[in-house]
Amino acid sequence: MVNPATDRVLITGAAGAIGTALRNGLRSDYRRLRLTDVRPVANPTPNEECIVADISDRAAIERMMDGAAAVVHLAGVGGDYTLEDLWRVNARGMFDVFEAARLAGVQRIVFASSNHAFGCYPIDERVSPALPPRPDSLYGTFKAWGETMLRCYFDRHGIRSVSLRIGTYRPLPIDQRSLATWLSPGDVARLVDAALRHADPGCLVVNGYSANTRIKTQDPNWEFLGYRPQDNAETHVEMLRGMGVDVDGPWEWPEHGGSHARAPERVARR
Repeated sequence: MVNPATDRVLITGAAGAIGTALRNGLRSDYRRLRLTDVRPVANPTPNEECIVADISDRAAIERMMDGAAAVVHLAGVGGDYTLEDLWRVNARGMFDVFEAARLAGVQRIVFASSNHAFGCYPIDERVSPALPPRPDSLYGTFKAWGETMLRCYFDRHGIRSVSLRIGTYRPLPIDQRSLATWLSPGDVARLVDAALRHADPGCLVVNGYSANTRIKTQDPNWEFLGYRPQDNAETHVEMLRGMGVDVDGPWEWPEHGGSHARAPERVARR
């Protein structure tokens, strides 16, 4: 269990959208936040220590682990990315963070995984974290690899971890799919807070959504973790309807991963 009053928590990717929401949600209780990003973190408060570093700088990552009780690993590339950047940040960078944490004696890791780790399951199958991963992309594959690596670290080294299979993180839902997968800024902070405070999560995987009426997964491990989301994408249905989004018709994607599962790949050489 992390003590917010005394324990140092390192957050990677702290200048990003989720990192900013976490800072807003955690800083009043967590008195020793260490924040790192390749970009400067805006407007730090007295209880926030900021370090500008690239996730591929292993020596810098090792130094910033000093004295940390927990790591929240958010850093990663998404959206339009090159395969080289995906490997450098989401694979090698992830490994360096986890291994540096292990070598420094960190006992709690919270990992920003993704619903794309199971995105190839059909949408009519109500999957849970207990089922094997079925990633819908290389992005999802590396997230599933991170979950597997944390299982090894738990079994071999006793490091407790929570992997958050984050859905659609936005200030507001953006499309029909996000009515099921939305994770609000307030709820992402509640989710990470629960993952840090839990007495013994073991090696846990949870779905990272708000309390959405249209959720299409089951048994998300929220009760065990003590996560109590307060927001619901359904309250924004009229907003989406007014934007011309079809919120009443058949589901727009046949897999949980949405467009990721059908995105074109580079053509194989014949």
